Amino acid sequence: MISTKFGIAASVYHEEAEIQRKVADGLISSLLPWKGILPEGPILEIGCGTGFLTRQLLEHFPDKEFLISDASSEMLQFNKETLAKDGLLEGRKVRFEVLDAQQFDPAQESFAMVISNFTPHWFKDTALALEQLSESLLPGGLLLTSFPGNESFGQWYESCLELGLPHTANPLPNVEEVVVKLSMGPMQIDYYENDLYQEFEHSLDFFRHLKRIGASHSVKKNRLSYKQFKLLTQHWDQKSDNNLKVKWHIVYLAAKKDLS
Repeated sequence: MISTKFGIAASVYHEEAEIQRKVADGLISSLLPWKGILPEGPILEIGCGTGFLTRQLLEHFPDKEFLISDASSEMLQFNKETLAKDGLLEGRKVRFEVLDAQQFDPAQESFAMVISNFTPHWFKDTALALEQLSESLLPGGLLLTSFPGNESFGQWYESCLELGLPHTANPLPNVEEVVVKLSMGPMQIDYYENDLYQEFEHSLDFFRHLKRIGASHSVKKNRLSYKQFKLLTQHWDQKSDNNLKVKWHIVYLAAKKDLS
């Protein structure tokens, strides 16, 4: 399971997930223009991980109540313990709950904001899951999220294509499809895209990095044989002259629920 792999990797994830940390910073920056117009009510964080976003949310919204959630109990506990150690939970109304966003009942609670960093691409149907989450928003509430889009990992795909090998990367959301589906509800949508690059000396270092932080789970359940994988890494290394720059195509999406 995805949550199990991330749970095992929690402490390493907190140290090495540099792209996820940068995107959390970007998500907070995109939140600031909306900060003063959120309605009264609690904030729900989906997929909190080890707390890159949680910490900043608590600092920016000292008077809000929070429901902090993750599908991994280990990630959730790591986050909670780190925040408590730094005194960020004292005198605050903050609940921590193991929660699978794809099984979330939007009728249970209402939120001023639902926010999620680097999580929606793990949903079976990103647009559907975000639409369901948006149903829990109060009028005027905000759904704010970030995720890698389907223009990520171009060199990986090209190398597989050139060798006639299956591209085993997990399918990533198409932002236009997500926006169209979300727009069918009572939502005003805004989004922007940004490319981030992660450098590695060898392609094997990239794959090892994904495994260390728990992000190597294959939702398609397909793998290359040892011979195929060796062929891929050698070819990719030769193409990049042992100086890989892996592209993460990041989508930041804001959806505001109509007041009426």
